[in-house]
Amino acid sequence: MIENHWTSVIFFAAFAAAATLLGMGLLLFREEWSRRNSTNLISYSAGVMLGIGFLHILPEAQELTPYATKYLLAAFVVFYFLEHHLPFHSDHEQLHHSHIDVPNSHDACCANPHPMGFVAFCGMSLHSLIDGLIIGTGFQIDGQIGLLSALAVIVHKIPSGVSMFSILLHYGYKKPKAMLFTSAVAVATPVGAIGSYTLLHQLDPDFLGIIMALAAGSFIYIAASDLIPESHRVRGLKGSLALCGGILTAVAVGWLAH
Repeated sequence: MIENHWTSVIFFAAFAAAATLLGMGLLLFREEWSRRNSTNLISYSAGVMLGIGFLHILPEAQELTPYATKYLLAAFVVFYFLEHHLPFHSDHEQLHHSHIDVPNSHDACCANPHPMGFVAFCGMSLHSLIDGLIIGTGFQIDGQIGLLSALAVIVHKIPSGVSMFSILLHYGYKKPKAMLFTSAVAVATPVGAIGSYTLLHQLDPDFLGIIMALAAGSFIYIAASDLIPESHRVRGLKGSLALCGGILTAVAVGWLAH
């Protein structure tokens, strides 16, 4: 039975990683469209992150720890300091205050990445690692619970891949580096799944709740502090609909998972 669970953990964790990469691939194969709709993609990403943060991660964290909102606030402050005090390119402020399109191959060679891209990468990686922990611990409890947990994770991986890759490109990362960072986010899920199934026979619920609250705080900070203000640079109904579409995607994910 353990061997069967091992097979399931590896299979579903790899499936989740592949779904993230598929989201990235959708933008790679539709590069011209992605460049034209850069701001709308950012609005959509903001909606996805707000929806997942408020509707999924935070409620789960509150069930596991009574201090979830405090850890969420702590994460918000930590990511604020990360964005403002980590040493990045000296001209990142000028980049932040200019409109940025998703770069083509030539533009990507000349772009200087804004720190928000790295902050988003940290938040998405943490969330992806948590997804892996959910898969691994689910299969530790029971095969059916593990399967349901894995399916709940997989259904939101494609929009997560779209969000991560579009955010990195939008904030000036070269395409190969954006692909590398998005791939790292994808790989974090199998790492979390295999690690939890191997090392943690019973994950402390309070610890998992703290980690989930931190992830929720990072998602909400990224969406509210940078993505939504960036989307305001181009006025129009499309951006508003894209934001609502991202939130509805998160709602649909919850409905499919249940």
